[in-house]
Amino acid sequence: MKPIIRYWGRKAGSIARPYIGKYSKLGEIVLDPFGGAGSIIKTALIMGRKGIYSDLNPLAALIAKVELEGVDTETWATVSDELFKGDWVRYASLYEVTCKCGRKTQAVYFVWSGERIKAVKVKCSCGTNMFRFYEENTEEIAPVKEFPRGSLKYPNGLPFLKRRQVNTVSELFTQRNLTILTALLKDIKQLRTDERTKRALFVAFASILHQASKMSRQNGGAWSVNCYWLPKRHVERNPYFLFKNALKRLSRLKGIATVFSLEAVINGEASLAVLNCDAGELPLPDNSVHLVITDPPFTDEIQYFELSYLAASWLELPMPFDKEIIVNHNQGKTFNDYCHLLSKSFLEMYRILKPGRRAVIMLHDEDEEILTKLIELVKQAGFTINKRKKEQMVQRHVGERNTLRGKDLLILNCRKPE
Repeated sequence: MKPIIRYWGRKAGSIARPYIGKYSKLGEIVLDPFGGAGSIIKTALIMGRKGIYSDLNPLAALIAKVELEGVDTETWATVSDELFKGDWVRYASLYEVTCKCGRKTQAVYFVWSGERIKAVKVKCSCGTNMFRFYEENTEEIAPVKEFPRGSLKYPNGLPFLKRRQVNTVSELFTQRNLTILTALLKDIKQLRTDERTKRALFVAFASILHQASKMSRQNGGAWSVNCYWLPKRHVERNPYFLFKNALKRLSRLKGIATVFSLEAVINGEASLAVLNCDAGELPLPDNSVHLVITDPPFTDEIQYFELSYLAASWLELPMPFDKEIIVNHNQGKTFNDYCHLLSKSFLEMYRILKPGRRAVIMLHDEDEEILTKLIELVKQAGFTINKRKKEQMVQRHVGERNTLRGKDLLILNCRKPE
């Protein structure tokens, strides 16, 4: 199934599967302290293990919880119908255009060149697909007051590394889409439904933000440039179509397990816990898990918190940049700072792993000196490295390389001594 939302650095469950099968038994606890979108823990649960997911990024934890819980089909259909009768639908006229055949129809998107709309794409019953269009319609749109006011800056006041031309989140949207999205989010918040469904609706909303923004291009794919920017030519996509597709996509999401407390999983009473916490300060008892398998953050290739900030600002999720394990000079974090923070997480993995059991740590980098340093940090935590294996994967980079190609993943097979 296609992922419910774009998230950077996803790992295929097939990479983790053989290690889970070899180094854990049915019913044993598998931990991923850098859980990301949850693919490793999802694989562990499918294989009959108990799973503890953790990630410092609140957006990642929200996505993982939704991916693992799934949605109730009947409830989802009910709330989907209810939302399309909500207050936000009153703005649908902002996308209404007159086709060349004379019929009124909804625009799929407007094509902007600079500051003006030049064309519109429609799906009219007459067969018309796209035609020239010069109306802007933005003069008729009343300004909104509740849009996200986040600045693309770190808490220290310095700008994001991956930012061009824009200083705030709201600058990434036209007045039309800012108005519609604000109204939609308000309707979601006011909807009376269970927390599981509400979380999934927030993820559905978050999944359309980059598509509904000025960063969207006709043939540019999903967030094809690795920063916040304003292309000279962009498309303004209709949020009603985007959200309808997102709801349909999530309607097929089957749950793997129900989320319970950490204590319930440790005590063998439940199969899944989802934590949103620092990998260097995990709230787990000593010697409590049977297998650690994880994919720590890259040095500087993926600025996870920056890339998550677009959705986090809309959803009002706090982003603890100060604790992010990253190389980022605007945050004041050097490679040595990255190593210090990462070493704390390795020490935590060692502390909570049962004696004689395995930790499988996946490392990314093309610089052998950096890899050597990271391997040394694993050893300093107390682990014995039994085996090293390079596995090639194909994954989209979101860093300077920003390409789609094979990349070596160094997998360390580690053991905590008896």
